[in-house]
Amino acid sequence: MSASGVHPHRLQERMSPPPERGTHLVLLGTRAGPHPEMRASAVSALVVDGAIYIIDAGAGLIQRFHEAGLDFGQVRSMFITHLHSDHIADYFMFFNVNFPLWRPETQQIPVFGPGRADLSGPGTSRTPGMPDLADTPVISPELPTPGIVEMTELLKQAYAFDLNNAIRTTRRPDGVPLAFTGETGRPMIVPQAIPTPGHAHVENPSPTMDPIEVYEDDRVKVTAILVHHPPVFPAFAYRFDTPHGSVVFSGDTTSCRNLVELASGADVLVNEVVAVDEAVAMYEGTALADTYRRQFLTGHTPLVSHGVPGAPDYVPGVGAVATVAGVGALVLTHLYPADGRVTHEQFLTGARSEFAGTVIVGDDLQSYDVSALAARTAASS
Repeated sequence: MSASGVHPHRLQERMSPPPERGTHLVLLGTRAGPHPEMRASAVSALVVDGAIYIIDAGAGLIQRFHEAGLDFGQVRSMFITHLHSDHIADYFMFFNVNFPLWRPETQQIPVFGPGRADLSGPGTSRTPGMPDLADTPVISPELPTPGIVEMTELLKQAYAFDLNNAIRTTRRPDGVPLAFTGETGRPMIVPQAIPTPGHAHVENPSPTMDPIEVYEDDRVKVTAILVHHPPVFPAFAYRFDTPHGSVVFSGDTTSCRNLVELASGADVLVNEVVAVDEAVAMYEGTALADTYRRQFLTGHTPLVSHGVPGAPDYVPGVGAVATVAGVGALVLTHLYPADGRVTHEQFLTGARSEFAGTVIVGDDLQSYDVSALAARTAASS
């Protein structure tokens, strides 16, 4: 809390948007997991010469987007790394509540994300797209792992009451019904599943592969690659190449060859991070402690390396990943724990212990000029 008693995230007025020229990274949400905190969930925006590209849609996207002073009419596309709730909670409602700001004549927004896991690869699991686990029920067995396309259709059905009311009342420009879901013309959003290699599946979620070309316009070129976030499949990292620099978003992943390949030589790597020992300590004395330690080390990126390099159980820390990838600057986001028990300085010191470049510990509503970050790194090298 500030001296005035007002939490710094509770703004009294909107922030100024990034300048119209350049590439700017805007961190809209920086906490990990579905646990409520003052930070919003995992959400970022990349603003390139005024055009907006959104990465993930965790809880808080709707409010933080507005607070950041961003213009919905400038949104060009959205990219979902994976379908965990802290990355998709505000997905459908972000478009629903911004419907009055949509520019239907010129604005159609592709949304890229994972496809159906049960349709990928030759996996042997009895629950296609999910690992087998004894005594565990299957929710919606007819469609246990919907992808971005199926999920969007199901959400449209779930919100049908609200949507049907809207096109009969307030959302009738000049008396003509307008539905962002496409029933009355061009849809606002077009979900698209990113194809995965034939040898990738839930039991082989991040095989060595070439980056996939996902999207390109006059401002950016976006490529994606599978990363390692078991038991989730597919899970993607994204690289944005712009006239002013390159930015990679790791999504949720432990260290893997694919992420290093995608991030090689990038100006900025925006990477998730878990302070493993402090996170496990939250569950000490419970049956969850060992489970969480395994999850943090096998499916996430630890703040510092664990184990001995070369040993089978070695897990590189976030700074070590950035060093191997040869990136210019490292931005930490998707922080865990994010409740203050790990301080800003501890996150910073941990990452810097294995990375000599610029390190930034992210916070909601921070904005960075990518060219300036790249120049700062070059000047310090």
